[in-house]
Amino acid sequence: MTGMRALGHFPGRTLLLLSLGLSICSGCAYLGSSVMPFQIDALMSGLHQSASRAGMFGFFEIMSFAIFMMLLSRLKPRFSVVATAFLGAGLAIISSLLTASGPTSSVWTWGCAVIFGLAEALLGRSYVCAASASDNPERMYAISNGGGLLVLVAVIDAIPYATRTFGDLGVFVGIAAIVACIAPFMMTLRHAPAAPIVQNTEKLRLTRGAVALLFIWVGSSLGSSMAWSFAERVGRSIQLSADYIVLLSTVGIVSSVVVSLVAGALTRRLPREIILPLTLVGTGIGGLLACSAWNSWSYTIGVIVYWNCSMLSYAWLLGSAAALDHTGRLGTFCGGMDRMGYALGAPLGGLIVDHTSFMMLGIAGCAACIVSIPFGLPVLLKEIRHPGIVEQPAPPIATPGASLACRGGEAQGGD
Repeated sequence: MTGMRALGHFPGRTLLLLSLGLSICSGCAYLGSSVMPFQIDALMSGLHQSASRAGMFGFFEIMSFAIFMMLLSRLKPRFSVVATAFLGAGLAIISSLLTASGPTSSVWTWGCAVIFGLAEALLGRSYVCAASASDNPERMYAISNGGGLLVLVAVIDAIPYATRTFGDLGVFVGIAAIVACIAPFMMTLRHAPAAPIVQNTEKLRLTRGAVALLFIWVGSSLGSSMAWSFAERVGRSIQLSADYIVLLSTVGIVSSVVVSLVAGALTRRLPREIILPLTLVGTGIGGLLACSAWNSWSYTIGVIVYWNCSMLSYAWLLGSAAALDHTGRLGTFCGGMDRMGYALGAPLGGLIVDHTSFMMLGIAGCAACIVSIPFGLPVLLKEIRHPGIVEQPAPPIATPGASLACRGGEAQGGD
């Protein structure tokens, strides 16, 4: 165990401070995906943009987030996670204020969306790298994911007040104000342990285990996005009220926060071999139940199962990436691919709904979540358990602007 990353040797106060910084960084990094419906509605109401033009704002935001995350995975760990976190927070504030006060042209708003995506990528890079270097990454990811959800809930709850105060575009002002208020707490990321010196000086390489993780991760993201994007529409189709659907989402978020915190405290007793496939399958089944719901009970169970399993699976996917690469660069790269899969899930789900039914959408989403588990999970777990075994390199996978060579036997870490 590397002394610099032995998080278990840190005092309890330091753990709490690091968890605080990670929670805020996590919440801010995934802010755009959570408030996107409010952003799009603000553009349509405040700038009178068409649905297609406003929807492209969301597309550019998520796709730039994904692409910049993959590019940042090539950034050497010597770049401070605190510096990139504050740079991301600053860009998020600037881009939000520019969107709220700038011209109404689509080019302007789309450019602001790209900047906001870059800001999220910088925050995401800091979050992943700071947590990956710990001796127990799953614990840090589970706790910070739960804390990040609290940040997202606070932002969403504050949006109506910002809209009433600043008008239709107040959502962007509210985002800027909240990020400015909570960003100083990210200074606690300085307590993050250093990455191992050996991995710190190496280039990022995709081993067979890393490729297996990538396929599992993207499949889960694609399937969950396909199902969840139309969950509200399914609820309305079975005559559930809008208030009940919103309340159920709130309950799902709160319960997933509690489950994430409990899981974070029990990570040593939750083996990756069990919890990762269980939560991935649970995510698919939750989406399937929500999409094929026949009454309020089946819909409620589906939504609750989806929320809890998706949050836990994300923590263990990030933890698996950290087990292969404690610098966080693999987790950053996979995180970018995750967002790209999520961005493609909604339009693919729309095509399925247009030509078939909500039940077929749920089946397709569930299949995407679990189809790669039987093939990818054994490869991933083998490499995590035996990082010293040299394997044949996987074929190179291209990234924007460069290709990443693959070489086995260099992944470090474990459970």
